[in-house]
Amino acid sequence: MNIAEFKLSDQDFGTYGQGLQRPECVWIDRDGIWVSDARGGVANVPEQGEPQLLGHGILEPNGYSRRPDGSFVVAGLADGALHLISASGSTRTLLDSYQGNSLGTVNCAWADGPDRIWLSVMSRSLPWHSALARDQKDGYILRVEDNGKRCEIVADGLDLTNEIKVSPDGYHLYAAESLGCRIVRFPIRSDGSLGDKEIVGPDSLGWGAFPDGFAFDPFGNIWVTIVSQNGLSAIDQNGDLHVIYRDANEEAVNVMAEGVAQRNGHVEQFAACAAVSGPLKLPTSLAFGGPDGRTGFIGSLPMPHLATFRLPESLT
Repeated sequence: MNIAEFKLSDQDFGTYGQGLQRPECVWIDRDGIWVSDARGGVANVPEQGEPQLLGHGILEPNGYSRRPDGSFVVAGLADGALHLISASGSTRTLLDSYQGNSLGTVNCAWADGPDRIWLSVMSRSLPWHSALARDQKDGYILRVEDNGKRCEIVADGLDLTNEIKVSPDGYHLYAAESLGCRIVRFPIRSDGSLGDKEIVGPDSLGWGAFPDGFAFDPFGNIWVTIVSQNGLSAIDQNGDLHVIYRDANEEAVNVMAEGVAQRNGHVEQFAACAAVSGPLKLPTSLAFGGPDGRTGFIGSLPMPHLATFRLPESLT
């Protein structure tokens, strides 16, 4: 199927899991589906039954990923720190400052092999939503190595850095630049530095289309959660944007977009965008899995379950 023809309706979404607490980030592995868990760590989610918590003590676990040894590296959104949860559940802080200063609002930790971690920071200030009222792009990305003993800022001046992921081929680091309404990427150089920022797809995903997370599907497309519009969009391999699903509270989106444009916004404007009746509310991340890799699992801020949908057999 041509991706330009593919749309989702309310009836196309299902649910997975129950009793989830702020499942902001989704990770799919051989031992099941994992989500961030507001109880202080990450949780393994069965289709039926209660999620099983791993880890403890992290304030608002947010974007995370898994190392080859089975441990998780996790960004604490509210505590401004990078944490490690071992495969047994023991939890420790790897990094909470850089050159004598607090990190700010850390958002997503992406493990790149057994040692290197890419860490996105939304803003040098806590909480993150103070950036809605400041005309200062102070998001950045850190390269962290040797379990936090060595780190370096490798990209700076980003407009609320959100989820980050290494491309499937390992050559680029992708990022959602939320208040810039765009997806960007950086070439990963052999020495671990990053090349110049490149915009992926259109310069803007649209008025009030603030991206939170993204995922690469099996066909080479990039799927993006548009948190403000309770929607999903996709960027194809030609860089064209396709709106797959949208359930926007138009008034709330316009108010938030205007607040961001004028840099006098506040978090209540963001929260108001969730006032819709459809199956998605403030979607933040997604991952593809299932036996054929064509089931999408969507995380969010308020929903007590994951939303699911199916891809067709091909999507080009």
